[in-house]
Amino acid sequence: MTDSPARCKPPKGSLFEPVQAPRGLRLALVFGNEAPGGKCPFYKKQCFHCDLGAGEGFQFFPEMNISRVQFFREHYAEILPNVNHLIVYNSGSTLNVQELSDQTLEAILAFACELPNVHRVSFDSREPFITEARISFFLERIRPDQTLSITLGLESQSEEVRMGFLAKRMTKEQVNGVFDVLGKFANRTAVELNVLFQPPGLVGKEAVEDAQATIRYGLSLMTKHQVLVDFNFHPYYPSWKGTTEFPNHPRAIVQDTIKALILVLREIKSHGGDSKIFVGWNDEGHDLQPALRQRELLLYDPGLREFNRSQDENDLRI
Repeated sequence: MTDSPARCKPPKGSLFEPVQAPRGLRLALVFGNEAPGGKCPFYKKQCFHCDLGAGEGFQFFPEMNISRVQFFREHYAEILPNVNHLIVYNSGSTLNVQELSDQTLEAILAFACELPNVHRVSFDSREPFITEARISFFLERIRPDQTLSITLGLESQSEEVRMGFLAKRMTKEQVNGVFDVLGKFANRTAVELNVLFQPPGLVGKEAVEDAQATIRYGLSLMTKHQVLVDFNFHPYYPSWKGTTEFPNHPRAIVQDTIKALILVLREIKSHGGDSKIFVGWNDEGHDLQPALRQRELLLYDPGLREFNRSQDENDLRI
């Protein structure tokens, strides 16, 4: 299988610029999915809110993704020495060998080891693929001063929301199992829990309360398993799949988003420990309301960017 320069370069919406974040300068890298068709295996069956699992429209092969590593090395050459937090996506589960081969991962992990100031490397995955053997594979290939973090799409602590509305078959028992595994490597691992604000089925006060409950749930897992938990907070927006499944569910109201952020930040700080929260504001081009999105970015993006760096609720007074 030969690769082409066009396929080595990610689509425009997936070629991220580095951003200041709670763990320092954060850079997200998107690779192609190596499963048949290039799609997340859960894409058509689960996760009714998510368009990311569609991938880039074709199946990748290891040599294509390895060429993409080289593209990233050259494209980001000037800023790579300053990156502190490297995040790896593939439109699915990066720990699933069917979606991202060991050959590809070897190249990605070697690249992460080259970056002198990267002290956290995050990989997005689903719970069935997080095993002791798989975690060991990663830890054996990163530097001793680097933490392996698993990004887990919990979305909501409510199983009615997660398993009912979103059709994401991820039980709390399975989430607990992820922490059981990572707890065996607690000094070198962390979790980043995705929180979907105002998920289908909830609006207004109920959405704010669900966000608080989801943060509390994540913090309780951190306490129980002694595995550090950070949070990625994503306001809901209408995408193709979300609009198909939930045509009447509105995009998250920014004022409610900010109210929820202030409250969940207080939950995190009152709990103690080193948890952080990051507001994910990039939709990879899937937002079906681009005019509204541009208006929100113009009005609120500067404050949210500063909040991501500072973790200070005063930066949310916008």
